[in-house]
Amino acid sequence: MGQVLETSGASRTQGEIALIHAAERLFAEHGIAGVSLRSINQAANHKNISAAHYHFGSREGLIEAVLEYRVIDLDNRRKEWLARSEAGQGLPFYVEALVSTLAEELKPRPEGNHYLQFVQQYERYKGAQVHARTMSPAGLEIYQRIEECISYLPKPVRRLRLRYLVNIVHGVLATAEREIGNGALDADDVELIAADLTSMVTAAISAPLSTTTLGLLAYQR
Repeated sequence: MGQVLETSGASRTQGEIALIHAAERLFAEHGIAGVSLRSINQAANHKNISAAHYHFGSREGLIEAVLEYRVIDLDNRRKEWLARSEAGQGLPFYVEALVSTLAEELKPRPEGNHYLQFVQQYERYKGAQVHARTMSPAGLEIYQRIEECISYLPKPVRRLRLRYLVNIVHGVLATAEREIGNGALDADDVELIAADLTSMVTAAISAPLSTTTLGLLAYQR
């Protein structure tokens, strides 16, 4: 089975970690539906063509393992951020909590950085990210706090803006991850990207409603 390693709060063998790293990269680069278990086994240098199935039970089991592999540490960072929360913390604080903890995924890793691109592909594959959120209780709390901060907006608009929030944050950081990987962006720029993304998203999801939006909301009643 190989040496057992402690990673992201769970025990994984070296063989399993090799499969997770290979799957994360290939799913990120080619989309989840476009990658076979055979190609993942080959990329992980497994001679056994059934290694992924043996270790994770199924294709879906491997997909879940890739997601969970990073989420545990991510959720712990979010918990630490929320522990600094005090009464009266506003929207910028919680948006920064979301952006900054995700941006830490851009720190260089020996196996390369592909997680944010994988998450983007996972959302397309599943058509939503509800399940991914349930794996990060602290992340779910951050989303709830953000929604509370814009509770003055009509519910349909709040739900749309929370969806925009996810799309924008994941999209910008996944693009940064890809550009760092191909040398088009310097890793030193991540701090500025995260800070500006926080400001931009905070302004966007708290923007006043236009007369057109108000008219459409009135029409829907």
